[in-house]
Amino acid sequence: MTPAIAGEYRLSTEAKLKGFVTAILTAVGVERSDAVTVGDVLVAADLRGVESHGVARLGSYYVSRIRSGRLAPRAEVTTVRETPTSIVLDAGNGLGHPAGKRAMEAVIAKARQSGAAFGAVRNSNHYGIAGYYAMLALPHDLIGISSTNSVRYGAPTYGKTIMLGTNPWAYAIPADREPAFVLDFATTTVPRGKLEVYKRKEKQLNSGWAIDADGNETRDADQALRGALLPLGGFGVDGGGHKGYGLGLLVDIMCGVLSGGAFGNELPLPSDGPLPGKISHFFGALDINGFRDVARFKRDMDRELRAFKDSQKVPGQERIYVAGEIEYEKTLAHRENGVPVHAKVWAELETLASELNVPFDIAR
Repeated sequence: MTPAIAGEYRLSTEAKLKGFVTAILTAVGVERSDAVTVGDVLVAADLRGVESHGVARLGSYYVSRIRSGRLAPRAEVTTVRETPTSIVLDAGNGLGHPAGKRAMEAVIAKARQSGAAFGAVRNSNHYGIAGYYAMLALPHDLIGISSTNSVRYGAPTYGKTIMLGTNPWAYAIPADREPAFVLDFATTTVPRGKLEVYKRKEKQLNSGWAIDADGNETRDADQALRGALLPLGGFGVDGGGHKGYGLGLLVDIMCGVLSGGAFGNELPLPSDGPLPGKISHFFGALDINGFRDVARFKRDMDRELRAFKDSQKVPGQERIYVAGEIEYEKTLAHRENGVPVHAKVWAELETLASELNVPFDIAR
């Protein structure tokens, strides 16, 4: 079948991509229910336009690590510590997505009983987009929080040693008629996956995104991938880089130190050889009803979001967005018109399917 073409992209569907991810992962030994969860998370990223964390990572990250023995396909997730308002899980060097979802669902259940709850996962691996887990709280009229440390990619302010991961924070807050407020951001200038996307597309980076191995700012994606990402705010302190550095370090503390997992220079570098999972995650949920009437809160959220969207725009700009709105609109469009997959990623998926003898039928 010849896939539909949209510029450099091929078009698939949400259902077909999820089914393909599930089939590939079960082919390398992952429990089907866990594979389904990974498919949900990866395709959610592509639906929201976050292609750096979507199906592009399936072969190059998850499958390659499973096949090399660096990631356990059927890990035993255990409860390390639990109270009525907290939980800590050990992912057993398994996939981060099912462990993360299990932790967030436990946190949600506890928050519905106690008003607020928090959780953490240690000995895990990459878990996809942080916003996925925060948004799990939305159907329950809870405020969701999620973050994760990661393989080290970023340098601290005025440093060139790679010390921090992209270390995102995500918050999801429900509204009434407006789309939920979903703030999901890396505490580096960009995720490392964005450098990979720019290298794939042979595009120059924006200024202030990264430094090369000698600590000099660079716009060359290949040099940046050999160097380090900068903290959110860019180089030095004039643009607020020290604030991004502080937020990234806060993630490492809440995820790694609090959970009893790896943190700081214990975390692996991209160039490291086979290592057990050392990534940790943090989750939280707040019951709005513990603060005020939920319906009135959601109506006020509409008023709050519309006030910003309706505020005066600078010349030449048609819209002011609030966090999560662009991704929400992309999700609706991609569900209707097809999920875009870059042509190079499409080819990689086709090769992966051939290697694992999995049918490749993802064209829309």
